[in-house]
Amino acid sequence: MGRYRPVIAVTPAYDSEKGISCINTGYCDGIMEAGGVPILMPLTVDHHVIDIIIKKCDGLMVTGGPDLDARLYGEQNYQFNGEISPLRDEMEIYAIRTAFEGGKPILGICRGIQVINVTFGGTLYQDIYAQSNRKDMIKHSQSAPRWYPTHEIIIEKGSKVWSAFGSEKAAVNSFHHQAVKDVAPGFKVSSRAPDGIIESIEHETDRFVVGVQWHPEHMWKNDGIYLELFRMFVDSCKQGC
Repeated sequence: MGRYRPVIAVTPAYDSEKGISCINTGYCDGIMEAGGVPILMPLTVDHHVIDIIIKKCDGLMVTGGPDLDARLYGEQNYQFNGEISPLRDEMEIYAIRTAFEGGKPILGICRGIQVINVTFGGTLYQDIYAQSNRKDMIKHSQSAPRWYPTHEIIIEKGSKVWSAFGSEKAAVNSFHHQAVKDVAPGFKVSSRAPDGIIESIEHETDRFVVGVQWHPEHMWKNDGIYLELFRMFVDSCKQGC
């Protein structure tokens, strides 16, 4: 039983123009390095197919990608909302709900934190630069290698993210213009950027339902500390086996 490697469903990127599903290798490599077995989901809105996949898997990873349709959280799409993927929106929201109801651990990265938050009733900044009143806004879409951390986060002690880093501060990379605005009921903020932008959320119970705004899949090969979140996620998936 100790050798069991949990199987983890991974949501795909999708090019609607070319009809291509794909994934950055860092997500799947990170899961494998942490002891799991990643399975790339097909891009589908067939709920029966998603039900079967989630039932057979031990956890769900929701990956980065385009903006969400703002109507999903009760707003119109403003001019600064970017490309949206209606099929991904429907697929990932249903997959998250199904995994949550089945007690499966969930890890969301970048877009993933945003989809988790919206799924459970939270809202987003469609554009942090246009909608936040902060005058000390830092740069959240870096002009630096994807593996390079460009800003700090302040972490809530006792949170899962704190356990992953073992510190109340860490440095992360940043590639986003949207962010969590109103946190979904049942969730709490576990870290923020110095300008107050939310960098991670997690479920208020001990369940592993965590979303982070940065991209650890680009970072862990350069610094092993960024793999720890993958390890905690995979270990949580093992516990449910």
